[in-house]
Amino acid sequence: MKKGFAKQIYAYIMCVICVGVGIGFLCSGIYGIVKIISPEFTMPKGKWEKVITFRSFKTDWEKAEGASQLTDEELRVRWQDKKEIAVMGEKREGGQNLINMLIYFVIAMPIFLIHWRLAKKTVAE
Repeated sequence: MKKGFAKQIYAYIMCVICVGVGIGFLCSGIYGIVKIISPEFTMPKGKWEKVITFRSFKTDWEKAEGASQLTDEELRVRWQDKKEIAVMGEKREGGQNLINMLIYFVIAMPIFLIHWRLAKKTVAE
């Protein structure tokens, strides 16, 4: 058995962990891009159903206890605001996913490279 076998195994395991977690963060980043480009597509079903049409918003408003009676025009303004806020929130979350991915890669790349070089060095010994 080689002298640095345990060190080599450790280095390769760290590399595999970095790559595996990196793939997960890459998927999260791609999903973040989709959230930014098409927030209505990625919005959770419950939130989407409440703001997709004026009629659904109006029905929910009228069902709510203690809701004030508003004209259709006033309700339409509130619906537009709520829809805009929901879309902006989805885009913001997508941006956060991208930032998380970038932070991971800034941290993981040096760890991966150090361990990859360590593994290569132990092979050469």
